[in-house]
Amino acid sequence: MTKRAPIKQADLNRLAAVAKRNNITIEVEAEGYTIRLHPNSAAPREAVDKNPEEFTSLAEWQAWRDRERAREARGKAPAPQRDSAWDIPWEDIPPEPIQPPLNWRERRAMDYLMAHGTEVRIDWYALKDYGSHTQKKLEERGFVEASSETDRHGHPNQIWLTKAGAKAMRDQRAHRDKYPCL
Repeated sequence: MTKRAPIKQADLNRLAAVAKRNNITIEVEAEGYTIRLHPNSAAPREAVDKNPEEFTSLAEWQAWRDRERAREARGKAPAPQRDSAWDIPWEDIPPEPIQPPLNWRERRAMDYLMAHGTEVRIDWYALKDYGSHTQKKLEERGFVEASSETDRHGHPNQIWLTKAGAKAMRDQRAHRDKYPCL
């Protein structure tokens, strides 16, 4: 639970108005805190809103110039670095190296096999969302090979990534790195 304020905002506003109207400093002590209200602690509002042509003294102009410089310094942020790869028009981007594009099951299987390496034999059941249809499509492209031994369900015991499949995936990744907007 939060502590209540030692003095209310309405009381502060009322005291500040009295201090400004009478040009006096008011000091309030509440629960161990001391609050001082000075009548001229901020620049007068009319001097802040003046145009440079309306100034009557050099001091007013210098104060205005310092405020403007401080405002500009706060407002200036470094310009963001733009990556030219994101500015390429969509129609100028060449098609991806693997055509037709891999579906999500094929891409997931290829990513898994790429993580293990080329010609590394993997248990067929280690691949998730991978069935005989996905295997057939990847074998037709020449990206994977499967062992001739099958289990009782007709699935091959092992599957591995071919060199052609690894090259196609490297080309695909290079294309994505060159054109990150894809």
